[in-house]
Amino acid sequence: MKRTILAMALATSVWAFSTPAAASAGSQWAAATYEAGRCIVREDRGAAAALMRTLPLDDSPADLGALRGRAARCAEGAAGATSVTMRGAIAQALYLGDFRGRELRPVRPGYLVDLELPVQSSPGGTRTTELYRWADCVVRNDSATTRRLLMSPLGSPEETAAITALNNYMAACLPQGTDLEVYASEVRDLFAQTAYASLYRYWTGQLRGPSSRARD
Repeated sequence: MKRTILAMALATSVWAFSTPAAASAGSQWAAATYEAGRCIVREDRGAAAALMRTLPLDDSPADLGALRGRAARCAEGAAGATSVTMRGAIAQALYLGDFRGRELRPVRPGYLVDLELPVQSSPGGTRTTELYRWADCVVRNDSATTRRLLMSPLGSPEETAAITALNNYMAACLPQGTDLEVYASEVRDLFAQTAYASLYRYWTGQLRGPSSRARD
């Protein structure tokens, strides 16, 4: 599947694959992975949390072989998924299930999962680290629009509109003096993880407070 680079330095970003057929195929593949992630969280939350601790942060193939029982059956729909997309799928399911209401309060505070991600203040490093630092900056500056994104169907006009609304922060949060390339297919995966991680840090007292635009 061809990946498109988001042209963050421009006034608008590229959020499309090269052809309608490629876009449809990419959306269907991602949707199947996200449905598998939702299923895994629903059927075996402990297995989902354990999987997040073992999956790499990058786009290497996701090893789902440790899953058993109902979680393993859920994972059949994610055959061939990359680690970052599988992580995004699980993180989105956790985010939508664990945080509710206008204040995004945790439903069960003692059950939150520490994703242990790089954050904006982390030292710079590899492309993967820089991507997570960038995503943390974006979601903390506009968590309301990030939530709109995560609540939208994959490949939908609502998804595109939410990403377009984040363009200014996506450009502003790019690290200075670097040529960081962000692929369109990575955006939701990264924002799902960092949105959950940001709320985890907030509700466990590691952040002073959410963005002033954090209300949906």
